[in-house]
Amino acid sequence: MVCREWRALASNDAVWGALLQSTCVDIEKEINSDSKLQTADPTDQSSISVSRNKRIYAAWHQRYYGFTDSYTRMRRAILRLESWASANCEPLMQSLAPGLAWMEYETMPVRELLGVVSDSPAMRDFIILYHFHDGQRRRQRYLPYGLFGSYECYGEFCSLSWLSSRMLQVINMGKVRLLIFAWCHTSRNYLGVVIDCAAAHINHLLHHVIQMQPQSYRFVDKGLFGDFFVNYVDELVSGSHDVHDGIISMFPNRGPHTNTSISHGIRTTVSAMFCTDETPRFHVYRYEVTFELLSAHLLGCPSAQIKSRRWLLHYANNEYAHSGGAGVVGQFPIISNDEPYYRYCARLQDEDTGMMILAFEGQIIMVPGSLDRPQGPEFSLDIPYTELPVPMEII
Repeated sequence: MVCREWRALASNDAVWGALLQSTCVDIEKEINSDSKLQTADPTDQSSISVSRNKRIYAAWHQRYYGFTDSYTRMRRAILRLESWASANCEPLMQSLAPGLAWMEYETMPVRELLGVVSDSPAMRDFIILYHFHDGQRRRQRYLPYGLFGSYECYGEFCSLSWLSSRMLQVINMGKVRLLIFAWCHTSRNYLGVVIDCAAAHINHLLHHVIQMQPQSYRFVDKGLFGDFFVNYVDELVSGSHDVHDGIISMFPNRGPHTNTSISHGIRTTVSAMFCTDETPRFHVYRYEVTFELLSAHLLGCPSAQIKSRRWLLHYANNEYAHSGGAGVVGQFPIISNDEPYYRYCARLQDEDTGMMILAFEGQIIMVPGSLDRPQGPEFSLDIPYTELPVPMEII
């Protein structure tokens, strides 16, 4: 079954499709001899094309031996991404730059990419991905449509764009050397691959995608790049990330560190992530709360307005604290049939006393109708208990 699926996939590619017409490839003969092209019937274009593609593959196979599995895996992921983006996020699709296509020739961007990426089995998925797309175009109109998601928190907009091969950055953070492949120019948020680290961390950290907090060296491990990218595309296709006006939410709506409740015809979803903040003393997190009106009939009126919030924060050593206030992030939004969707982003961090925050839960107090013209008694929407993604630390 796997072989049949691979053959069907490869048959649609110009190079692999031509190769499949032959049962074998004599690498030395194809590279060092022009006899087939010289003796071919000049009117037989298929013969010339097949021979040329075989020669291209032979040269590529010799230079990039061992990349065949990565080629197939990343091509399948890219095809799924392109299909999804065409239907759900057209600006993202337009922002994807043409691939480096190094199976035909080695350009300067290819040499630059190979100069910062080690040729190891774990990094081949990363390298071959640039064969299909050389990141995203860095034009102003595409900046909000970062492939790896966006959020807005207290007026700061963050969008993680996929960097082209010319813009890849290598930075040192303590004992870790990172290759930055996704970057937000305003918030300085990023995604990076560990390309070098201390011997004690090689087995569990080398070539993994991580987000690391400067100074404190706390980080979240997202796994090997190939696994991370394929899983992320699967999440997009399955609807695990909301898309609003073509912008992908960085916060997943399902999975670890998320939770959902439905009450009074309103669905409330909360999602939390570690924040690469420059504050070294605290664990810092961002969380997003999304409200969606599912049924005005169950709500009992056409709209409802947020009045206040109450939080219960859980800390280490079974400590907890209460928090709250009017509205959310200084606003009192109305959810209605005309505007059934509202979300906001805020942040959490450890207490000044040093207590480490682990989880949170709470309630949002709503007024049917509006605060000025209430149409019934107040009610509350539960924010379910949600654990925070406590990062690991490099000691």
